[in-house]
Amino acid sequence: MNDQRPTHWLQLKTLLRGVHPAVWRRVRLVDDLSIADLHRVIQLLMGWEDEHLHRFHIHGRDYGVAYLGGLVFDEDAASVPLSRFRFHPPERFVYEYDFTASWQIEVRVERTAEVAPGTCRRVPICVGGRGASPPDNCGGAEAYAERRRDALGWAMADDMAAVAGVLQRVIDGDTAVLDDLEARFHFEHAVSRLKAREPFLADGFSRASINAALQQAFTAPRSSA
Repeated sequence: MNDQRPTHWLQLKTLLRGVHPAVWRRVRLVDDLSIADLHRVIQLLMGWEDEHLHRFHIHGRDYGVAYLGGLVFDEDAASVPLSRFRFHPPERFVYEYDFTASWQIEVRVERTAEVAPGTCRRVPICVGGRGASPPDNCGGAEAYAERRRDALGWAMADDMAAVAGVLQRVIDGDTAVLDDLEARFHFEHAVSRLKAREPFLADGFSRASINAALQQAFTAPRSSA
């Protein structure tokens, strides 16, 4: 059957389950993009590194990009356009990522609109969101919550005090502290621990950075396999 259905805009809201405060993103894209494209979009929305297996569960079937030694899907994700599903609000489906961490993202269809001729653009756009994404490889929702609690504990205060103490001595003219191997060792390790806590202290996200990453991903030439 020759299906000449026109291209549509989709406005999707992705909500990361099991994380509080809520972490969500709102994105607009065209439905002639593929399941493989949507996988890339979600990875960029979340700032993840695409290092783990994933799958979508849509209309009772699983879809995803197959990797050697990973899940096997009935169809090549790059050949399955989103238009096939004829999404309408308020439909929703699930994207799973990193089966050890058990991340689940609920994808909600908020709006659809027919694309006017000559105005179709391939690059998805993040138009809103809330909350910093958990870092990739952080172990899942429970581990992430625990790391956030630890990041704000007394150990952080001790590390900040150690760093501030050394800096204050330098400001006061005691440059000999820089030659004190023990003081330098504790200073460097305190700085390292503070930097490691940064991803677990963030409250927001940068929509501009996400859109820059989407622009690069969907305009750069594709590498041939």
